[in-house]
Amino acid sequence: MNKAIIVLLILTFYGCSKTEDDTDENCTANCTTLQGRFVTLNNVGLKGVKVSINYRISGGELGGSYTRKIVKTETDGSGNFHKQFFIKDNELGNEADGFFNVDIDDSRLDVSKYILCDNLIGNTTQNIGFAIYAINTRDTIIGNTFYLPKKTYIKVNLNNFVPIQDDDYFEVRTLYPFGPNVGHNDFLDSEYATGFSGYTNFMANGLNTQLNPFVAENERNIIRIARRKNGVNTIEDFPIFVPSNNSIELTYEY
Repeated sequence: MNKAIIVLLILTFYGCSKTEDDTDENCTANCTTLQGRFVTLNNVGLKGVKVSINYRISGGELGGSYTRKIVKTETDGSGNFHKQFFIKDNELGNEADGFFNVDIDDSRLDVSKYILCDNLIGNTTQNIGFAIYAINTRDTIIGNTFYLPKKTYIKVNLNNFVPIQDDDYFEVRTLYPFGPNVGHNDFLDSEYATGFSGYTNFMANGLNTQLNPFVAENERNIIRIARRKNGVNTIEDFPIFVPSNNSIELTYEY
């Protein structure tokens, strides 16, 4: 066989990615458990959040990655998710070639009512899915309680923005409880992690600009004012509790 054809066949073999879908299989013995809950304000459960686990092996320089779709489920009317699945022998332990990835999809929820992973404008914390680099025993329970706040808006006036250098800016960002339960978040005095909005989304675009950044309802938020003035960066944080049906209007000077 022509050497060029052999090389091509080898590259094709190693360059292919393989995916197996075992999500329809039911585990009946030696099972691992995926469970947890998604809640919003006042511990109200959120229905319809999708949670899945994949096992992945990267392909290296020549490609040839492998993915096994192991389990998928979604939250019920109380916000709970629960499903058992089987981990193969070659996926167990620190010496396994791959890792487990827990994916979370909250896109079925109403983005006008809740702070989600993708808020269409602005942003939020890192994707609340997570990787598990080793599972050593099959009797492991994977999961957490996750918080998606009720979304509301405040008015923020950014006044007297007169840039001196071309890259000067004047921006409002918001930080709020969001995502997994971490025990205690000192920054926000919350049991949940920190989400954020802003970062080039709510910026002064003239001398005086009024913006409507989103915040978490009935929660302690941080209003962060970021400036670059004559090339010098400064950040100020202002804690504020945002009640339901708020009429908050804040003004900051450049």
